[in-house]
Amino acid sequence: ITAYTLAALSLEGARSSQRQMMASSWLIMIASLSFSYSKPVDALSKVRPLSSLFDPAVFLSMLGQAAIHLACMSYAVTLATTTMGEEKLREVVEFHKRDDEAEAALLAAQEEAGTAEEDWDFWSMWEKPFLPNLMNTVIFLVETSQIIAILFVNYKGRPWMNGLMENHSLFLSIFLCVALVATCAWGYVPQLNTLIHLEPFPDDYFRWQVMGLVGASLVGTFLWDRIIVAIFARPIFQAMIDSAKSTRLKDLRPLAMTVFKVVGGVLLLGSGNILLWIGAFYAYRRFFRNPGA
Repeated sequence: ITAYTLAALSLEGARSSQRQMMASSWLIMIASLSFSYSKPVDALSKVRPLSSLFDPAVFLSMLGQAAIHLACMSYAVTLATTTMGEEKLREVVEFHKRDDEAEAALLAAQEEAGTAEEDWDFWSMWEKPFLPNLMNTVIFLVETSQIIAILFVNYKGRPWMNGLMENHSLFLSIFLCVALVATCAWGYVPQLNTLIHLEPFPDDYFRWQVMGLVGASLVGTFLWDRIIVAIFARPIFQAMIDSAKSTRLKDLRPLAMTVFKVVGGVLLLGSGNILLWIGAFYAYRRFFRNPGA
């Protein structure tokens, strides 16, 4: 996915923003670390996991997922370039050409003066000039959702490990990543879009097309994987179905409470009201940590 994204941007003379790459890396790192919270189930399952990457249930699933992701990304690139038009694309190319020339001239001057800095500087990377554009924004949102889809689809969970909804940190990280993509697409927080160099979408029709690609990557790869498992690894698929059938509403209560606490905490911090913070902390101590009080 990343290789195709870089190739698509390079062919059009564009590139990814440093801030976008940092934000995407941080989100994916958090979701990946959540795998460390995966725990095995208490009882061993009679069904054994697949032992080879070349098993049809694994190999065909990977090929199908890659095809779906590449098809969605290819359509995203076509959609963005068509909407932008040749004039806007040339403007992006000229901007990056001028930026490269200015950076090369600055490095040459520093080397000549003997003041060239060899150490990596976070702020110089963060403040690097960038021209937000539609193609870069679309590719960033679709690519981020596709990487999250890889984690979501290929985490099998039961009957060997705790399910996705039992792994609260993994579920929340995936949920928040998808929610962040939707928030950026709709521009609910303009300051966030400006911070990570995202271009506003022209209209709701275009916005729904992009979110449709996000949904196709998530849902399409999930359905494809489960269909392949059902065909080539029937015992595993049946064990997964049996585990899903045994789930009750009370089993979802801990997850709901975790989501409530996280969302409530974000809203409280976003309010900027210190009195609300103190009241929420008191309520948490009073009712959550001491439920019998």
